[in-house]
Amino acid sequence: QRQPEAARVARETLQTAIVAAMKTVVASYNHGARLEAVSLVEDAVNPGVTVEATANGHHALVIALDGSDVTVRTRSGPNDPLSGTQWVSLNRTDENAAAYLLRDWLERL
Repeated sequence: QRQPEAARVARETLQTAIVAAMKTVVASYNHGARLEAVSLVEDAVNPGVTVEATANGHHALVIALDGSDVTVRTRSGPNDPLSGTQWVSLNRTDENAAAYLLRDWLERL
């Protein structure tokens, strides 16, 4: 029983570190844009975050953390369904994972 508990703690630690790194990326983006153009909201129920472009028609990037993998989906508007599910393996450092997950989407804003 210690093995599953240790694995769960390791996953939660990794997820917490990646979300913290994402917050840094979003804060840096907003600082560079000189406005709160992007927000990051953590899901209180499921491990994951929603990153939303508040200044660009509410485009969103929804990231769900599932163990050592991540699903990334996009939404074009506040009432649009999620689309484009992509699985990403977290075989990077926390900072590199955060940058990898956010970079392409942020560059298209």
